[in-house]
Amino acid sequence: MPYFTPNKKKERGNAIFIILVLIALLAALTAVTMRSSQRTNSNVDNETARMQAEKLMRQAKSIESGVAKVMSVNGCSENNVNFVNATTTRVYTNANSPADKSCDVYDMAGAGLTYFNPDSGALDTTLSALADYGQWVFTGTHCVLGLGSDDNNTCANAEVALIAIVPHVNLNTCLQVNNLVGITNPSSAPPTEVLDETSTTFTGTFTASADPELGEGGGANLVNHDTGCFKNTSGAWANSYVFYHVLVAR
Repeated sequence: MPYFTPNKKKERGNAIFIILVLIALLAALTAVTMRSSQRTNSNVDNETARMQAEKLMRQAKSIESGVAKVMSVNGCSENNVNFVNATTTRVYTNANSPADKSCDVYDMAGAGLTYFNPDSGALDTTLSALADYGQWVFTGTHCVLGLGSDDNNTCANAEVALIAIVPHVNLNTCLQVNNLVGITNPSSAPPTEVLDETSTTFTGTFTASADPELGEGGGANLVNHDTGCFKNTSGAWANSYVFYHVLVAR
């Protein structure tokens, strides 16, 4: 029977080829895993932001319901509505509100709501040192074009709305708010607007700010939307993403 001597060089060549193939397969698998992980993280981030957006909107609707209750059930006028609470740093004492607290949104004699700050997960923590971070702000200085009696693209004192605002929202939550309500985010960024009267707190008086219209210029996509989010370009909240919800359109 003939004896064959193994071809050592051929065996070494085959082994090196197999190792190279395995390395290539491992590299491809690693790349696929990384891409999958990135997509998963992105989906998780978007889903979390969507949940935070929904929480903000539910809380805003609850406040709206409270205002509607004191007006429709307790007979309060829009000027009587009182947002006094023991949590926010702003003072909301409304001299027009009756002493029996029947027009107080955050009192059992009124709407019976309990004040809650917005969820911290909806906020941009890098802005935590700025004014009004982590709280609701109630104003009577602006209007949203297309809502209420506004029909000429300007807002007078009689046309500005009662609005609930949360400044310093994080970008992803802001984008998701607009996605949920059908506001287009131009170039994947929120619309821009000017909310220049950030120092004005609602205490029973509606007074148009120097530039009261939301829904003009870079904010055109906000027209007709009672809920939305935009990047503010002026005042103490400059460069902050601002969530708003119209409580009473006038």
